[in-house]
Amino acid sequence: MPNRNRISTLLLFIVLMGITCTDCTGRDQKSEQVERAGSSYRTQKDYASLEVISKYLHRDMTRSEVEELLGKADYSPIEGQEYYSSDRREAVGSGKERMNVTVGLVVEYRDDQGELTGKLQRFWLGRIGE
Repeated sequence: MPNRNRISTLLLFIVLMGITCTDCTGRDQKSEQVERAGSSYRTQKDYASLEVISKYLHRDMTRSEVEELLGKADYSPIEGQEYYSSDRREAVGSGKERMNVTVGLVVEYRDDQGELTGKLQRFWLGRIGE
């Protein structure tokens, strides 16, 4: 009987290690995917990379973590809000008013009271500009 318990314990250990290793591998693959997207975005400014990165971003990331992925912002209309442009354009308006606008990522480091936090508060993909 003691051998049966040892075998059961060993099998349980192997199963748990397999689950743990699969979880680590999944995180590593996600991390590699985000790093590749960041590298691609910094050199190509491609919208597809911004989509990948935007799924990884989360509230309270530090500004330096965001900039490590994306590089320096292309434009900042006000302190604490930054625009990362992409190669994607969308037409807006009609007739003589029709124009193409850049689609990109907007990140904000201001809280709801307008105070600078140094941490990501909000972000979205969409048309950017003033």
